[in-house]
Amino acid sequence: MYDSNIVVIDDDTITLELVQIILEEVTSGKIYVFSDSKQALDYVQSDSMDQISLVICDWLMPDVSGLDILAALRKSKPHCPFLMLTGNATKQLVVDSMRLGATDFIVKPFLTNDLLNKVERLIRDADGE
Repeated sequence: MYDSNIVVIDDDTITLELVQIILEEVTSGKIYVFSDSKQALDYVQSDSMDQISLVICDWLMPDVSGLDILAALRKSKPHCPFLMLTGNATKQLVVDSMRLGATDFIVKPFLTNDLLNKVERLIRDADGE
């Protein structure tokens, strides 16, 4: 179990709840969930991000896209792992996200173990373990 604080951003509240439950399996840290992409963008641009170990974010959301949030994160915390969630994994999305600095992808719907494995790897790699 890790003591990592994680931000999860998705406009689908069911996905948010599911991801939060899954993350509680791997971290004793805080899990910050945002269904409003504008609020999430404000948070990502704040000093609160200093304590965050991982961001998990949906790509397609109203108002602010996952790519916009990723770009903002890279300005404030360039080395923070970023896991992009998407139901529409096009080649162009993958290319655009990787250019902006996404660390990894997971396609919805996903298996619990797939998400757990990616999260554990990203946290472990970020901690240098």
